[in-house]
Amino acid sequence: MRKPFITSIPALSLALTFYSAALAQNTQAPPAAKAVGNAAIDPHDLSGVWLRVSPFQTFSNVDNRQPGLGGGNRGLVFQEAPLTPAGKTAYEKNKPGYGPRATPPAFGNDPMGTCDPLGIPRLLNTEYASGRSFEIVQNKDRTFEFFLPRHGWREIWTDGRQLPKTPDLEPLWDGYSLGHWNGNTFVVDSIGFDDRTWLDKFGYPHTDKMTLQERYRRLDRDTLELTMTLTDPEYYTKPWVSDTKIFKTNEACIAGRAKCIGDVASIVEFPTGESKVKNWDEQNYCAPSEEYKFNQRVRNPAGGRTDGQ
Repeated sequence: MRKPFITSIPALSLALTFYSAALAQNTQAPPAAKAVGNAAIDPHDLSGVWLRVSPFQTFSNVDNRQPGLGGGNRGLVFQEAPLTPAGKTAYEKNKPGYGPRATPPAFGNDPMGTCDPLGIPRLLNTEYASGRSFEIVQNKDRTFEFFLPRHGWREIWTDGRQLPKTPDLEPLWDGYSLGHWNGNTFVVDSIGFDDRTWLDKFGYPHTDKMTLQERYRRLDRDTLELTMTLTDPEYYTKPWVSDTKIFKTNEACIAGRAKCIGDVASIVEFPTGESKVKNWDEQNYCAPSEEYKFNQRVRNPAGGRTDGQ
């Protein structure tokens, strides 16, 4: 009864040899998978979480720091906006808590302090460390941008429709936006903005007749470039072009493939075991009731305001 087993040993040995070879091959990535992994990024794919790494948080700035002036903002000259007299008057009515005209927030009128929507383009200028990140999601007819500050989101229509006629518009916080591809540049044209929003944290204003064009380019796997052009003849003497905003992917910051600003690159381990940039908080809201209480308890007393408002 044992003879068949003994005589089968050579065959079994041969089978094990083939099995071992097959197992070794299966533990290696097949050539096709490697090819896909090394393939160039589609420049028309802008999806992902993007973190701002360019330093300026205003609509447009030029770094004019001279050698030997030290670090920080010492010697930094901010670009002057091409304001008309009416634009300058509106600008001077805004009292930001930042920049060369900084006012103690308790006595300022930044819409951020009352949880008003920040709007476009201010959301794209990213206000503070935890607001340097935003996510782009694309589908056939629309592109969405999700912003961490205020838990906001915006839709850009890409289905070929036309912008509405100006007289029919009801101004919106983010305006009406259409996008199309010009080569490898995603061009977004927007109109119909609510004039209560500011362009940036320095308090630059706009009218509800402002038009905005954004131009996005994915330079490589980890880098997104954005420039904007604002046209608003009532407040600006000429189209105002932003500085170039540079964003890096969330993954690049985590993996150390990119130089990311400050605590944006800090990583925490979430309960699911997933590593995330710590400032990407899916439950970040600005609740007016909470902001009001904060102003009463902290901001206003710190600024010396005692009128209870």
